[in-house]
Amino acid sequence: MTQPRTKTLIAIAAAAVALAGLALSPSASADSTPGVPAAVADQLAAAKAAAKASPTSTAVPVPTTVPTTAPTGSPQSQTVGSGVLDGSPWSVTLTYYPTTPADFAPGEKSTGSLVCLRTSLNNQPTSRYGDCAGVKGLTDTSPSGMYGQHMLPGGASIFIAQPAADVAGATMTFSNAAPTTATTATIPGTAFTAYAIPVPAASHMHGLDEYDTQHHTVGHQNF
Repeated sequence: MTQPRTKTLIAIAAAAVALAGLALSPSASADSTPGVPAAVADQLAAAKAAAKASPTSTAVPVPTTVPTTAPTGSPQSQTVGSGVLDGSPWSVTLTYYPTTPADFAPGEKSTGSLVCLRTSLNNQPTSRYGDCAGVKGLTDTSPSGMYGQHMLPGGASIFIAQPAADVAGATMTFSNAAPTTATTATIPGTAFTAYAIPVPAASHMHGLDEYDTQHHTVGHQNF
């Protein structure tokens, strides 16, 4: 494999040196006796050495470390709703835990994931994790269709829902107050979505209508 390369380099070097000699040497003439000057011989020897030393392929270094397993990740959260209820600030947060926290169920071994709706009142969580459900991963749809009412001190409450994927929002009607509308919030990159509607202590829930992104009704229930 190196012989044709050597011949080519020798020919190129010889031609280049010969041309250089004709152009730069004032003593060159048409009737001079052909020969190989010492400078040309040195160039030919250098060309041969370069051809032998030149590699024909490049080696790819082999990694010396073994890739490690990707980490499970940190909890991901999304604010579902917030506002003021009977004079007190409230908020609801939807959180996905890739691994069930050790203090969620002390003494019980669990390696599954967890999704929780945590309600806060006066900037303090009413419970550490809130209303939770076990899930099998980011795209688990098992929490869909879960509804509940988180009671607060003084008689007020927060209606919380993890609806089907096609639900974009909901309107709660009351028998003695104006309706309240809420939109869904989703943790990016997951199937977990929820909405929250505040219910004042003096209000009586009458009905709930859920609708999609085109504002078509996709669900209704009476209270």
